[in-house]
Amino acid sequence: MKQVLTVVFISFFAYFGSTQNTSSYFAKYKKLADSLSVTYGIPSCVILGVAYHESGGGTSILAKKLHNHFGIKGDCNFAVSHHKSSYKYYPKVEDSYIGFCKLVANKKMYAQMKGSTDCQLWLKKIAATGYAANASKWSGYVNSIIRRYCQ
Repeated sequence: MKQVLTVVFISFFAYFGSTQNTSSYFAKYKKLADSLSVTYGIPSCVILGVAYHESGGGTSILAKKLHNHFGIKGDCNFAVSHHKSSYKYYPKVEDSYIGFCKLVANKKMYAQMKGSTDCQLWLKKIAATGYAANASKWSGYVNSIIRRYCQ
């Protein structure tokens, strides 16, 4: 019985601790995402949901070492980042957010989607461009993050 209570206790705090971390990630980057949403016509919840998912809430190695919250591949700039990687290095996290919006804005589907508030459709369209290896699983997971923390 004591072991069961210990497991329940640990699970309870792990769940609420992760919820708090998720909420604080969204709060920290909401203003930036809102600003980029106005500029690029991509819903801020889509920007935040993708960033949270791809960076593990800002805790991934890419997020910490390369300021890359979207898993965008490109020049790592070893001279500045001191890391060898096929993922792009950004001087600031904000640059990663802008890089994601520019990447999406360069896709064929962007003209059709710009200004739409349908987050689920945005995710499906982004995934279909090759952004995610398993498009339906990825878009479903990011959509669940958005439904839970962003709306």
